[in-house]
Amino acid sequence: MSAKRAVLLSLISWVLMALSFPPFPLGPGAVAFLAPWFYVLKTASKKTALLSSYLGAFVFNASCIYWLYYVGDVAPQALIFSGLFLGVAFLSLFTLLCAWVFVKIRDARLGKFPLLFLFPFFWAGIEVLHSKGDMSFPWLSLGLVFGNSVEFMQAYALLGVFGCSAIIIASNMCLATAILKGKKKLGLAPVALVAILYIGGYGIITYEKNDTDVEDTLTVAVVQPSIHQTKKWSRAYFDTVMGQTWDLFRTLDPSEVELILFPETAIPDFINVRSKEYGFLENYAKQNNVAIVAGALSKFWDGKNKNKKKGYSIYNSAFLFGFGYPMIEYRKIHLVPFSEKMPFDNIFPVINYVDLGSGNFSPGDSLSIWQPGNFSPLICYEAIYGSILREAKRKGAKFIANITNDGWFMKSTAPYQHFNLVRAHAVENGIGIVRAANTGISAFIEPNGKIIEKTELFEQKIIVSDISLQTRFTPYSVIGDYIELVLLVFSFLIILLAIIIKNPQPVKVGGYTNNVIS
Repeated sequence: MSAKRAVLLSLISWVLMALSFPPFPLGPGAVAFLAPWFYVLKTASKKTALLSSYLGAFVFNASCIYWLYYVGDVAPQALIFSGLFLGVAFLSLFTLLCAWVFVKIRDARLGKFPLLFLFPFFWAGIEVLHSKGDMSFPWLSLGLVFGNSVEFMQAYALLGVFGCSAIIIASNMCLATAILKGKKKLGLAPVALVAILYIGGYGIITYEKNDTDVEDTLTVAVVQPSIHQTKKWSRAYFDTVMGQTWDLFRTLDPSEVELILFPETAIPDFINVRSKEYGFLENYAKQNNVAIVAGALSKFWDGKNKNKKKGYSIYNSAFLFGFGYPMIEYRKIHLVPFSEKMPFDNIFPVINYVDLGSGNFSPGDSLSIWQPGNFSPLICYEAIYGSILREAKRKGAKFIANITNDGWFMKSTAPYQHFNLVRAHAVENGIGIVRAANTGISAFIEPNGKIIEKTELFEQKIIVSDISLQTRFTPYSVIGDYIELVLLVFSFLIILLAIIIKNPQPVKVGGYTNNVIS
């Protein structure tokens, strides 16, 4: 296969995949869109396969996370573009690794067992790797393409997002093999998979509707003030920002609700120095017998000199007011790499003295369960990790209160992707989510993924609804941690196996020659 043809086929595959993630509508097509890429991997030389794979992955990642430009818009332009380019280049290396492993094992066997049968599990293991460590970014797992359909999303409850990625890879491999070898029945695998997922999901949703009992619920109000990001952190605009928030808040009747959620950094400053806002929320909660959660920053002197604010630890926090308690703080555990925390700063402390515009926050150390209703507060990025939702559920959380500020993303695909991630892990773990976003998308999400109510981007609005206090049993919430550990270990074993395998002599597959270049 020529290099030009291989690059073209890879680009077609990965552009179609980029259009499969919400808000784009092509999600179910993902079970077939990568078939041209696998056709390349099965027939091209190693050099051609790897080159075309990296270029395809680069275009895919650039199309999906171009919005990082807006997130970094506090730094010099050259640094922003350099960071975006390096981020896309880095993420594309994972696909390159997968392509290399595929090429290395495509003709290898353990006895009569073709090693390529293991590739879908290897891919899933690499996606698990994306979710670990200081530079984790589990944003573009292939399984997330089912987010436009609550019926398809029911697969998350059994297989998890990573398991859905594995079956998508397997489906595409079947289609590519069918094209190469002329096996028409094998080519029906994508159609069969789509049918099984939709019919199975539809059956689950229908059964749950017919089997619903009266549930315990909590009435929650979500305040979406829609503060533009360019003004939110300006000292000169602080009073204007808070005035816009309070003006919207005053339209709420507190007698109708039990819990009120403001978004992340609703008070865009250190709560320690904003006694007026602190006092207002505390008094309002007591006078109206309602609980309030609001995001703000906090800093505490610890003398350890962890950050550039010498001697202070700085936290991105959520605060609970009311319900018979003094103010309670939850400190964000999983910080956004480069934005809130420099990766590996504990290993290389000198990094803390390099100013790249990051927030240099310190992480919290434990999840919280708050009243009323036994809910767990999670801040922004944390809710995209299924493992964190599982831990909160095991600690006794009945729903998740996710506060976020997606104003950084401006009007882009990022808020939809972020919302899709949160919703997917809600289904995966069978737990409802109330989401308060500064600029959208705020929403009430049931444990099965159904959206009760939501806002649009940059809509200034308060939404009020009931959230169920009953979680939903899902197999993945019980065994997900073990599955992900096995997949992670398995992926490293496959890499080790690929390293020691010696490529065989060129062989013909479907009329094409595998000119493997070792």
